[in-house]
Amino acid sequence: MAFCPECKKEMPTTAIVCPHCGYDFPASSLSKKSARTGFAYSPLADAALIVGMLAATAGAALMGYLSLIALFSGNLRFALVDGPITCLILLSSLVVFLRVQQAD
Repeated sequence: MAFCPECKKEMPTTAIVCPHCGYDFPASSLSKKSARTGFAYSPLADAALIVGMLAATAGAALMGYLSLIALFSGNLRFALVDGPITCLILLSSLVVFLRVQQAD
């Protein structure tokens, strides 16, 4: 918890206006997003994220295609179980890649 500099009452740390007296905090006193450093935020990690997105997209499309081929060739286990499960795993990893990219 934080305290208002005007009325000295307790208030949430995320508040930009005091709920008790209405004191409006200046923009300079708001906490700024800290600069992110390290390998996870490097250009190499960004490139790896893009490669991962492309690989997940291509893999999901390929597994969908291979599942259709397996369905018509009679390999029902691959067509109805293995292929769709692999495709869903690749699609879920694509969603993770996209959300990580949007978070930055």
